[in-house]
Amino acid sequence: MSFLYPQFLYGLFALSIPIIIHLFNFRKTKRVYFSNTRFLKKVKEASSSKRKLKHYLILTSRLLMIFFLVMAFAQPFLPTKENTTASSKTLIYLDNSLSMSNETDEDITAFDAALGYINALTTLYPSSSEYKILTNDFNSFSNVFKNRNDLVDLTTEMRLTGITRTYDEIINRLEFNREEGEQYDLYWISDFQASTSGVREGEVALDSAWNVNLIPINFTSVNNVFVDSLYLDNPFLIGDKKLKLNVVIRNVGNQPVDDLIIKVFVDEVQSATASMDLRANQAATATFDLAFNLEGNNKCRISFEEFPVTFDNDFHFTINGSQRISILEIKGKSVNTPVQNVFGNEGLFDLQSVVFSNLDYNLIPASDLVVINGLETLDPSLAVVLNKYLQNYGDIIFIPATKPDIASYRQLSGLGGLMVSDSSLKSDLATPDFDDPFFENVFEETGQNFSMPEAAGVIEWGRDRTALLKYKSGMPFLSKITSNGNIFLMGAPLNSAYTNFYSHAIFVPVMYRIAVESASRDSKLYYYTDDATITFRADTIIADNVFKLRNDEQEIIPTQRIIGNDVVMEVPKFVIGAGFYDLMFKEGKITTLAFNYTPEESDLRQYSPEEIRRIFKGKVDIFEVGDKDQFERAVEKKYIGQPLWKYAIILALIFLLVEVLLIRFLP
Repeated sequence: MSFLYPQFLYGLFALSIPIIIHLFNFRKTKRVYFSNTRFLKKVKEASSSKRKLKHYLILTSRLLMIFFLVMAFAQPFLPTKENTTASSKTLIYLDNSLSMSNETDEDITAFDAALGYINALTTLYPSSSEYKILTNDFNSFSNVFKNRNDLVDLTTEMRLTGITRTYDEIINRLEFNREEGEQYDLYWISDFQASTSGVREGEVALDSAWNVNLIPINFTSVNNVFVDSLYLDNPFLIGDKKLKLNVVIRNVGNQPVDDLIIKVFVDEVQSATASMDLRANQAATATFDLAFNLEGNNKCRISFEEFPVTFDNDFHFTINGSQRISILEIKGKSVNTPVQNVFGNEGLFDLQSVVFSNLDYNLIPASDLVVINGLETLDPSLAVVLNKYLQNYGDIIFIPATKPDIASYRQLSGLGGLMVSDSSLKSDLATPDFDDPFFENVFEETGQNFSMPEAAGVIEWGRDRTALLKYKSGMPFLSKITSNGNIFLMGAPLNSAYTNFYSHAIFVPVMYRIAVESASRDSKLYYYTDDATITFRADTIIADNVFKLRNDEQEIIPTQRIIGNDVVMEVPKFVIGAGFYDLMFKEGKITTLAFNYTPEESDLRQYSPEEIRRIFKGKVDIFEVGDKDQFERAVEKKYIGQPLWKYAIILALIFLLVEVLLIRFLP
């Protein structure tokens, strides 16, 4: 047995005080005279023996009361078997991610439970101990050690954040400014959420100089419902067609969810609602028809009520009802073409059809889609500009001329294997693969008797199993050749002598889908706060000006770079939150962007203690505790041993009570 404060053992000298009082009774005796003492002698002998026994019992209880009281102040304990001692410097990692808003068995949030553990820690360690605390924000206060009072004050200011950190990021930050040779106690307090750990296969190595204590905070339930993704069947409205919004809702957990009410808000006006049932660990899609005129940039929101985790009950996105796709057609002759006919809807497309001899090369990088239609020879200067356009993620539809110059066509990136077609006979095209994502939601009916056009190709490029459209022989008619950008290569000119593709019913949806794909990167409905970059096209860029993100609470200037006419902006994930931000340039609003927290944070499933032991290697202990009292006992057991002072106080009170009872009731 050892003592935490052995200096209090000097208090045992106080045991001599009741002994001295017992041995030397300084009370003056008073003589009483009786006429006859013959009858008092037996009474005197009997009462004297009882009085001695009573005095000895009182003395014993008094001595034991003082002894155990001194023991309580000295705080005896049984040392740990490992003989571990607490370090004077302690590192604490507190997980303050949004998943910590889930509830524990104590009906409090995991974050509040974690703060309680930290406050308990300060009472268990000596007052001279120093602490360095790290949260997911990686704030500046995590760089310096603080005393007990400063740490307690700091915990009152901590809040949940949408920032997630992998285990490697946390360890690297904990090692920042670490003193060589210094021993640290590390308390890692977290929900140990599997989806955001960054651990795929392998282990996490910790510094051997750290005494690591992992404190997993277990949730009462990991059930949670969140928006997995959403998409539009046709993001570009034509005529009076309804906008069809598809929302994928995921239920993570072992319990089904019945009658979940999902609402759609457009500019804070409820526009649609639906009810759906979700099976355990399954996802389902809710479809909404937004049957009203959407003009300009609309701030939209999916909302539902689901507890106790509420940070992901709202999902933000935008719909640009006035967006038009910019298309440039470069043709060989000044004639009306099928391209002009198919993209003639001015409400949907901004089409410029230009003869090559009148072409302004500055129009190419400003376009969402470039159509090369019927150029017999590809001019070298045009090839250079088009290759740069492809390198900057532009998209091209390449339609050959009736008498193509193959050598000049090969100047274009991705067309090095182009050849003249051997056959001049028309043949039917095969039914497309309707499972190809390109044709998703394009056709209402997908029967095998689907009527297809015919074509006689003038160019060929070998077999392509991924071709969008093929001849029945298996040779490609329309292929998507991808590098940075995409070339949609067609095998025949849009001429009645070679094909009726341009007059067939399939022509319009195929060309529209190509146009929509080309513009989709500039019309994303939403972003996640942990996305790497945002790419958008800017017609006019001045080097001295920067793009900003602004909302009602903050203005952010992200890191950005210019590639051609595209701006690549890094998402400031450690600053930005969920909601809407206006993209500003020179104090003018360009568009509105919607941001949401990563769906991985909504997956509340946790690592088990066995999985944690497998992941973390080193001097690691796992405190499997359920509340603050269990946490205190776990820390005491490891660093202090088995404390006995509470038992000493109890025994001191018991012997004090015995003394009182002896004095009061023993005759």
